[in-house]
Amino acid sequence: MDKRGFGMVGILAALFFVSLFAAVAMPRLWNAGAAMRLDAEAARLAAELMHYRELVMTRQPVHSDFIGVAAEGNPIVLLHADGYEMQRGRETLMQYRFPKGIALSYSGGGDVNLAYQGDVIFQLTGNATPMTIILQEGKEKRYVIIDRVGRVRVSLSPPKD
Repeated sequence: MDKRGFGMVGILAALFFVSLFAAVAMPRLWNAGAAMRLDAEAARLAAELMHYRELVMTRQPVHSDFIGVAAEGNPIVLLHADGYEMQRGRETLMQYRFPKGIALSYSGGGDVNLAYQGDVIFQLTGNATPMTIILQEGKEKRYVIIDRVGRVRVSLSPPKD
């Protein structure tokens, strides 16, 4: 008997394996996108905080596009669930909102004498109150960690206390 083409069982087996592969691979691909977005947003926040720290330490004037130090005093970075902003007194110097789906939370930070919880303040020496800023999208998390001496870093895991 002369056979041409593929049999029904062969086609069904191929479809089964392709479907199985897609079912396993798609969640990983989706999480990879969330991880890349979080990496980018955490890196942006860390870079802006490091820039702000440098400006505080060198007493540079404020530019409307950057977070920095004003002649009247040091501004603070206020953290919100959907982004952050730089303020000096009642004046907002800079605002940034995260893309939809990314949420911000934090632990630590603030100082009774200087600010409220959720405020990031660097002193002229560069020191800061330790704080962990958590960016989350779905199950993925990134941690922006500020230590006592003002170093800012991004981590995949929370800091060890």
